Amino acid sequence: MIDQLVEAITEIAKAAAVKLAVFAVIGVTILIGIGFLLAAVFIYLAAQFGTLGAALGLGTVLVALGLVALAIVLQRDPSDGIARQDKAGADPARSEDALLFDMLIHAARAGYATGQGDKSQMQDGFERLFTDLSDLGAFDRPVSDPEAGEKDRETADTKMAG
Repeated sequence: MIDQLVEAITEIAKAAAVKLAVFAVIGVTILIGIGFLLAAVFIYLAAQFGTLGAALGLGTVLVALGLVALAIVLQRDPSDGIARQDKAGADPARSEDALLFDMLIHAARAGYATGQGDKSQMQDGFERLFTDLSDLGAFDRPVSDPEAGEKDRETADTKMAG
């Protein structure tokens, strides 16, 4: 049983490694293409404004784009992308794989906060994990109404054998 599990994990790891290698080659190819496009823009700007003006202009634009992208990424919370089920019961827009990946991130954040002794971040991480599990349909969040909770406990007591 354990050997089968190890073999399955090995096959998944090999497939992931091949996929990663393909994406790496595609990414490097795209980056090389972007480099050539930047070189062409620089040559054009150098012909129009001189090499110093072209370098200053292109550098300023790239730094500004990088800062805007950084600001957007830093403001985004990983759990913002998790679609909640609406009241009509429609399926969430996010896939199960995306939810599982978010759970992995939230578990890592909660673990790190636990190791650092940061109770508020730890609680936040566990709450996000709880929400992710709820979105997966693992369990429903407990009812906060105390009267409903008493009724549920009474019903559970009457259903118990013995």
